[in-house]
Amino acid sequence: MSIQDTSRRTVIKQMGATALALGGGTLLGARSAFAADPVQLISHRYPALEFWAGKMKTALPGVDVNAQLIPFEKMGELVTIAMSSKSATFDIVYVIDSTVASYARNGWLRPLDDLWAKYKKEFALDDFSDAAMKMCSYKGHIYAIPGTVNTMMFYYRKDLFDAAGKTPPKTMAEYQALAKSFHTPARAGTIDCLKPSDATLNEAHWYMNTIGAGWFDDKWKPIFNNARGVRAIEALKDTTKYAQRGFATAANDECTIALQQDAAVMGQQWATRARSVDDPKQSRVIGKFDWTPMPEGKARVLTDGYAISAFSKQDPDKLFRIMATATREANMREAAAMLVPPRKSLLQDPELRAKNRFYAAAAQAIETGVPFPALPEFYAVGEFISRRILQAVTGEMPVKEALDKAASETEAYLGTRGYYK
Repeated sequence: MSIQDTSRRTVIKQMGATALALGGGTLLGARSAFAADPVQLISHRYPALEFWAGKMKTALPGVDVNAQLIPFEKMGELVTIAMSSKSATFDIVYVIDSTVASYARNGWLRPLDDLWAKYKKEFALDDFSDAAMKMCSYKGHIYAIPGTVNTMMFYYRKDLFDAAGKTPPKTMAEYQALAKSFHTPARAGTIDCLKPSDATLNEAHWYMNTIGAGWFDDKWKPIFNNARGVRAIEALKDTTKYAQRGFATAANDECTIALQQDAAVMGQQWATRARSVDDPKQSRVIGKFDWTPMPEGKARVLTDGYAISAFSKQDPDKLFRIMATATREANMREAAAMLVPPRKSLLQDPELRAKNRFYAAAAQAIETGVPFPALPEFYAVGEFISRRILQAVTGEMPVKEALDKAASETEAYLGTRGYYK
C-alpha cells in the first residue's frame, strides 16, 4: 500500500489505528487529549532506534515523550499525510539522508543551524563525522542530528565457507557462483530482500552501481533502463534463483530471520543487524557469521537521525535538547553494539572495535558505499521503480520493458516537479 494508491481517508484511519495499537489509546492528531501535551516522536523501528527512543523518553526530567515506532514505509506514509497538511501531529521525526532532502525541500523541517551553534559545545556536536553531517544537511543548512551511520555489508557463514574452502567474493560473478554452490533445499544460497519499496531499492542499489551506471544522469534523467541497467537487474533476477523462499515480500526483518535461523548462507544486509545474528535469544548461529564490504563496494550507505517538524508547536530548544541528549557520546557508547556510531571519537575507539567485531567491516563498507541519489523525490519515484523491478525479477514482465516503463513513469513524475524545464 502506498500514498499513491491509498485514499487520504484510509491513511488517516490507519494513523488512528496505529496509535491505538501502540498503546496511545487516542488518535495521534488529538493533541488536546494528552493532558501534559507530550512530545510526539515518530520513528522507524530496529534495535538502535528503540534505544534512541528510550533515551529520548528520559532525556529531560518532567518532559513526556510519546514514541511511535513502526515500519519504514508506514512511517513515511503517516509523516507525509501529517506534514503535507501542515499538521502539528509530530514534533520529532526520524529521517534518513534522502528524506532529509525531500522533507527540507517541501518546507517540512525546521533548520537547526541556530540551535546547533547554541548547543555545539554542550553536546560536542563537532564530534559528528563530516560524512554524517553532509547527509543530515540540505542546501547548506543542518536539518537533523545524526543517530547512526549505516551501510549494507556482506554477511557470510564463515564456518560453512571454511568447511568448503571458500573465501568471501571479490566480484559480482564470484558472489553469484557462491550463492549457487551453497544453495540447497534446506538452506538458501543467499538472502534477497525485495519487498517494495525500500527493501527493493536497497537490494537493487548495489547491482545498479556495480553493473549499472547508477540511477540518473546529472540532469536527473533516468539511466537505470540503459543497457548496463538492464544487465544489472538481469543479474539480480539470476541471483534470486538461490534466494530464500518469499524473497519478493521480504524486507530487513524477514531477511535477518533467515540468517538467524540457519535458512541462508550469505547476502547483503545492514550493519545495524550484525549484532542480532549473535543474539542468543534470537539466533541459532551465534558466532558463525563474519562480514566484509559488499564485493566491489558501492552498496548503500546512509546516515539516519532526528529532525524537528516545521509545524511543531513545542519549544524548539526543548526538542533539540531531547535529541541531543539522547545522542550524546555516553549514550552512543552504550548503544555501540547496535550501530555504527557517527561520532568520530567512537568510530576509531580501539575498545569499541575490539568489542564489536563487525566494526572493521562496517568502517570499510562506509568508505566504499554509495548513498541513494540526492534527489528529494527519490522515494516518491522509488514506489514505481521498485514495483517494476519486482515485476522484472519475478518474470511478470521482461526486464527491459519493466525498466523502460519505470523510466517513463519517473520522467513523467519529475517533469511535473519542474526538473526538465
